[in-house]
Amino acid sequence: MNQLFTIGQLSKLFNIKVPTLRYYDEIGLLKPAKVDSETNYRYYSTEQFERLNVIKYFRALNLSIESIKNFFDARDISTLEKLLREQQIRVDQQIQTLQSVNKRISTRLAQVESAEKAILNKVELVNLPKIPVINLRQDYQLGEDIELPLTAMRQRYDMDKLIFLGKIALSMSYNNLMNNSFDRYNGILLILEAGDEGEATAILPEGSYLRIRFHGTHENAADSYKQLIQFCEDHLLTITGDAVETALIDYGITNDYSKYVTEIRVPVR
Repeated sequence: MNQLFTIGQLSKLFNIKVPTLRYYDEIGLLKPAKVDSETNYRYYSTEQFERLNVIKYFRALNLSIESIKNFFDARDISTLEKLLREQQIRVDQQIQTLQSVNKRISTRLAQVESAEKAILNKVELVNLPKIPVINLRQDYQLGEDIELPLTAMRQRYDMDKLIFLGKIALSMSYNNLMNNSFDRYNGILLILEAGDEGEATAILPEGSYLRIRFHGTHENAADSYKQLIQFCEDHLLTITGDAVETALIDYGITNDYSKYVTEIRVPVR
């Protein structure tokens, strides 16, 4: 008989943990060449080396134990090809998911870095692309609990998989804006980004916007709205629609209130 190796020796040779080798034996994936009837010690011969190498190769491709067992049961080229093609499809899907996650990370980093570097209380005229949103048409007043309508939004639009951090905005109607009712909002928006699931219910149109960023939260927004309106009067600009107010940095990101930054933008012509 060929030289025999203990399970410990095999573990060191192939860098596989002993419990894993025991598990492979239990499920019939890799049976030892010999088991001592008195001590129940497992011994392996070089005949198991090739099979173990194949198992390690498949595991490196992230194939499931069940798939590997199916291959060994059939052990033919067509089964191997089918196995690898199916795994390639799964890997492609994982790559797409990771690319989507990477885009979200980049978007959030850019948002936070931009907010940190922003010159506060300065009105800017900017051109913005169209932005898809999910719009919950529900009046909201400062001081009310915003978490309840957000939960309703999740349920209504089946958004359990969506991430809300840094993407919630409040919309203020044109009428409230013109009437200086800066504590009343006409909607809560979820800004959709690349990779988000769920269909947009509205679009923030592309075009020219006045934008201002200020220290604080929605409770501190009134003065900035007044500043925007005054800027329009001074520069002969006309507000053409609802304002959108977004907390770029708030309690969801930091406990340091001095770092809070909120943005308001209004469409103009």
